[in-house]
Amino acid sequence: MIGKITDKGIGSFRNRIEYIFGLRKHEHALTTIRTIGRNCFSPDPLRNGHDKDKIDVEGMIAEFDVVEKLRNNAIDSDRIVKPVWHAILSLPPGEELTDAQWQETVEMYLRDLGFGDDNKWVAVLHGDTDHQHVHVVANRICMDEEFSMVKDSNERSRSCDSTSRIEDHFGLSKAPAPTETWGTAISRNALEAAEREGTIPLKHKMIAKIAGAVETTAAAQGDMFMLVSLLRRQQVYVHFTKNADGQPTGISYEYQGTVISGRKLKRSRLTFQKLTTQEGIEYDPETFPALEREAARRDEERQERVRIFYLVLRARNRRSIRLSFQAKKQQELEVTIKLIIALLLSLLGIRANWDLEDKKPGEHYCQLRSGWASISEAEQQEDVSQIWKDEKNLEYT
Repeated sequence: MIGKITDKGIGSFRNRIEYIFGLRKHEHALTTIRTIGRNCFSPDPLRNGHDKDKIDVEGMIAEFDVVEKLRNNAIDSDRIVKPVWHAILSLPPGEELTDAQWQETVEMYLRDLGFGDDNKWVAVLHGDTDHQHVHVVANRICMDEEFSMVKDSNERSRSCDSTSRIEDHFGLSKAPAPTETWGTAISRNALEAAEREGTIPLKHKMIAKIAGAVETTAAAQGDMFMLVSLLRRQQVYVHFTKNADGQPTGISYEYQGTVISGRKLKRSRLTFQKLTTQEGIEYDPETFPALEREAARRDEERQERVRIFYLVLRARNRRSIRLSFQAKKQQELEVTIKLIIALLLSLLGIRANWDLEDKKPGEHYCQLRSGWASISEAEQQEDVSQIWKDEKNLEYT
């Protein structure tokens, strides 16, 4: 079971209640809607049937909305509150619960999230997709003397714990925890835009790029410097928020000009705290000034290529020896090899001629052709001097 809590709202409950009872446009067909449970005095909006002209939600909307008005009259406060709370509980395809089991599920879930008998709520089943799901709308304002609010701290973590407990209670299959997956929901608008344009939503591109960098860094037991470097290679840039002591309290990611906080991308894995504690990315507070400078870089990191050079030495008997060398700087290698080979061959009385031969299309190797001959000391010195001075005799590709 997956529990998704939508953004909280201010003001009237009209939009949410009309939505769950099918009076507003839906992303899926609605032919089966049932009220699973409620603790309202107003009658069931579906009591007269499921046709839109027969669904009466006005009494329920008024009952939900009056709570905030009562609070405003009883409490002298300018603080803006968000009483509108909406969650969706979904089962995977092939699993179902009875209406009575769904009602028990909703009541367990609401208790785990901090709602009680003093909070108005209603739950509606939508059974027209390939998976059963229930919409739960509740008022966070409690009908007590203080008109207190249901706290929402760590509610997504508590939501995961609650759905896991419900799965165990009813023997349902276990959904992966958010800390075990990089998946994230796609909004209807983003999905429709992606289908029209044939693209992946930007948020999902960002998560895919960041996930790879995080996993690579963690596997290498790397630190934040390594993570920032890996992200920069994919044009993902990091921004930090700091406290008064100059230490990071948050992290945001920039890609293609869009900046999204780690909390909004994947709060269970991509916040600064989760990266350094849960994901195992090493961080030393004393290095933060240097880390901040590293994160501010936008230049491409130069990647040095290692070239492999082959030298083939052939004598008259056609026996040959192949030597391979690795180096990052081509010119230094050329001079060194030519000097060493020339010295050795001259000592053996061998006059060397350097030729460039094709090995494969687009690939070359240098072949040393020589003949056994007696040469004078002066000729040996001439060979060495010539090879030392003329660097163009040997070319590499």
